Amino acid sequence: MKEEIESILKEIGARNGLEIAFCEDGACPLELADGRVLLIQKRANLDELDFVATLGPVPKEVRADVFTGLLAANYYWTETFGATISWNVDLDEVVIIYPFHLADATQESVETVFKRFVDLQAAWSERLAGMIERAKEEASGALDEDDEEEFSDDDDGKARFIITP
Repeated sequence: MKEEIESILKEIGARNGLEIAFCEDGACPLELADGRVLLIQKRANLDELDFVATLGPVPKEVRADVFTGLLAANYYWTETFGATISWNVDLDEVVIIYPFHLADATQESVETVFKRFVDLQAAWSERLAGMIERAKEEASGALDEDDEEEFSDDDDGKARFIITP
């Protein structure tokens, strides 16, 4: 199957203007025409190909909110179409991974998964950017127009900033 899957991927690459060639470690990094990068990784011990792509970094100040949203979307892969979204500590970025089992791989099924993964990466990159932006807006909007700010001096002589609704 190793040679067969490589042949299938080379044909897909040729039709899409990509040179698909695996390194000795079983990895094949690809740069798409729009500059996005994805990785196809062979995992022979599992008889699968993993399609892997970064979606982007998440600023530390909004990680809790963003990660909560990502975990919810990842639950039973309901919003990821079978892919898994996770945090790559080494890259400090969110990644999306789709495992494709090779047992019944055909030219058509591999090409369909490849194209869907490219689309999924684009959609999730955009969605992640929106999640980050909303989380930043919510964090900066912690002081609403309705909130009243006071500056108070307590009995101990220390000044305190108080926010009251």
